[in-house]
Amino acid sequence: MSVLNFSYATIKDMGLFQQYVQAAAALMDEAGVEVIVRGTFSQTKRGDELLPHIAAVFRYKDLQSLEDFYTSEAYKKIIPLRDEACEMTIQVYEE
Repeated sequence: MSVLNFSYATIKDMGLFQQYVQAAAALMDEAGVEVIVRGTFSQTKRGDELLPHIAAVFRYKDLQSLEDFYTSEAYKKIIPLRDEACEMTIQVYEE
């Protein structure tokens, strides 16, 4: 069963965030991760106002593929860059 990864990033440093996105995108491409959508926060229509952020949704073929990606040595190497660039929330949903 495929899974969706919803990622929300509150940017601390846009330059570093762009570096992180480039590095993560290359790894995702290698892993066969599908980009569903990327967008920049515009407004809240209902519910709590969130800080301005960037959101993206990615599809993995299954939960194991997602786990393999996030525990890979290549991804672990870019975690410090991610954490310096932004505050990120990553949520997983089954399709």
